[in-house]
Amino acid sequence: MKKINFKILIITCIICLLPIVFGIIFYNDLPETVAVHFDINNNPDGFMPKEFLVFGMPTVMVLIQMFACVVSDLKDENPEANKRTMFMYKLIIPVMDVIVYVVTIMYAMGNMLDIRKIVMIILGIMFIVMGNYLPKTVGYNSINFPKIKNEKIYAKVKRVFGYIFIINGLLAIASTLFDVIVSVFVIILLVVEAIVLGIYSLVKNKKEN
Repeated sequence: MKKINFKILIITCIICLLPIVFGIIFYNDLPETVAVHFDINNNPDGFMPKEFLVFGMPTVMVLIQMFACVVSDLKDENPEANKRTMFMYKLIIPVMDVIVYVVTIMYAMGNMLDIRKIVMIILGIMFIVMGNYLPKTVGYNSINFPKIKNEKIYAKVKRVFGYIFIINGLLAIASTLFDVIVSVFVIILLVVEAIVLGIYSLVKNKKEN
């Protein structure tokens, strides 16, 4: 019977909630409405009440983290072999939550931050981490590759995805050194590659069968 790793679940959920302390410290310095979304030119185009930012955002992230952890544990066929890899994956949401929360608070208090660069750097690091650990997963259902049951095909697809993820991560980080249009191009490339890689995995599996 598959088990939920409650230790990791609790630790990562606590990390998601920790930013609330930061928000409470600067609560009185925040405007009543806070910018939480920005266009490609770094201009705010989405706002929310500061109460929801300080208390609601971490709570929502906890719910997402709980869902992600439970689903990952139930689908993982080799929890012992994938222990380290899955722990890294489970840290992605909490770490992103902390960074985005702190950056949003700092921007709301008048610090002129380049949100586009911060987002692309976070995205890049996330892809690099995923690409590094993806080939190390064990078990056909650890990652949702469509119906790949052949061990050799599964291993090859994981390596291809891993390399692509790392390259995309490096491109995302490098795009911060150039004009905003470069970052837009990288994001479009990510979407196109996701579709192409999905088709690639299906084709490889079909040929093997």
